[in-house]
Amino acid sequence: MYRIGNDKRKTQSAKLVCKGLEELMRTLDYNDITVTNIVNTSGVGRATFYRLFDDKSDVVLYQMESVFTELLRSVGPYSDSNAMVEALFEICFGQKEFFLSLIKANLYGEFQTRLANILSQKLSFVKERTGLDDRSWQYFIQVRTAMLLSALRVAITQFNEDNPPDVLETLNKLFGKQPALFN
Repeated sequence: MYRIGNDKRKTQSAKLVCKGLEELMRTLDYNDITVTNIVNTSGVGRATFYRLFDDKSDVVLYQMESVFTELLRSVGPYSDSNAMVEALFEICFGQKEFFLSLIKANLYGEFQTRLANILSQKLSFVKERTGLDDRSWQYFIQVRTAMLLSALRVAITQFNEDNPPDVLETLNKLFGKQPALFN
């Protein structure tokens, strides 16, 4: 598990590592990237890398959590769910290479699991407001995450010309407007 915390120097080093990994993922398959590649590309030392992360998958997990934290910060946790989903798609479309590399590296399931865990933590107020029991809550989170990521995967891999509002509009037509759980 990564160890960044709120330390500014650690955060800055972690961002450099993430940028290095993203740069490498534009030209290499995830499975071919080594920690040495990441260290050389990011400009941080090997010791710094291992103080922050256990391995390259930790970097991916940190990036995923950072993306979702930024999403909640920019949209707000109580915003309309359509705005939340569209903002998530905006972020993901902006990092297509990263998400395509995750799919090619068979890390999609890990990404889904991690995002579901993050959603569960960050959106715990929904569980409290709706009174869902733990089992129902887990179903809600897991299914919701799977649907969002499946839509994202289809949009990025099969409909490159679509943009986030188009994808959201299509989903709303197919499945109905996103529930107003965030109001």
